[in-house]
Amino acid sequence: MKKFKAGVIVVLVAALGIVILQNREPVQTQFLLFTFTLPGIALLGLTALGGFVAGMLVVLFATSRSGPSQAGPQAGPRRE
Repeated sequence: MKKFKAGVIVVLVAALGIVILQNREPVQTQFLLFTFTLPGIALLGLTALGGFVAGMLVVLFATSRSGPSQAGPQAGPRRE
């Protein structure tokens, strides 16, 4: 399962890299009241970074609220 997860991560990072490298031309971006021009590669990179940080914050807050498990280790069926 660990190899599968690693493989999926490698494929996603490679796909993101390909998409970013194909978008080098400048694009005009409007965010709230600001309008600025920057290369598409920078905009995609910032968007990917923002998504990564948001995902990490969700995981951090979701795990800190639930706290440690009170059940303890799970015991399997007893064999006699």
